[in-house]
Amino acid sequence: MEEIEIKFAVKDTKAATEKLRKLGFRIAVGRHRENNYLFDDGAGSLRKAGKLLRVRKTPSSQTLTYKGPISASSKLKRREEIECRIEQADVLIRILQESGFSIQTEYSKYRTVFEKDGFNISLDETEAGNYLEVEGPSEEDVTKLGEKLGYSEKDFVRRTYAELIGEKRSG
Repeated sequence: MEEIEIKFAVKDTKAATEKLRKLGFRIAVGRHRENNYLFDDGAGSLRKAGKLLRVRKTPSSQTLTYKGPISASSKLKRREEIECRIEQADVLIRILQESGFSIQTEYSKYRTVFEKDGFNISLDETEAGNYLEVEGPSEEDVTKLGEKLGYSEKDFVRRTYAELIGEKRSG
């Protein structure tokens, strides 16, 4: 499956939530904590290729996700995404570690998920700041929704949370 999304920095989470509600978005998943574990081999092969292998744990589900490189020709974050639910994240983490992968980055965030008309918007509270992550059916649709939310192309954040949080931790 292809993922088409972009992040926008959010200064006021309450104002962002109100704006989404006024546009008819409903909360699909209430505010919850997510723990994310990003894996790579000793040579950093996945990171160097712009790929990602993640185990995510939330109160209601656990998932394994592969993401391909971000398309260079897109202004948004457009990339292949393959995801499946798993039953025992801790066991899978151990299997990955025993197979030569290690946790390269670990972070958590609080996320509230909004939905409407094929759009999935996450309000994410991270140690690197708060962001709206807008995912939709096409680049044009995502860009138009961003404009309705008061953002323009200059506000696009294409970096991953791992990159944003890594910059915050090292700075």
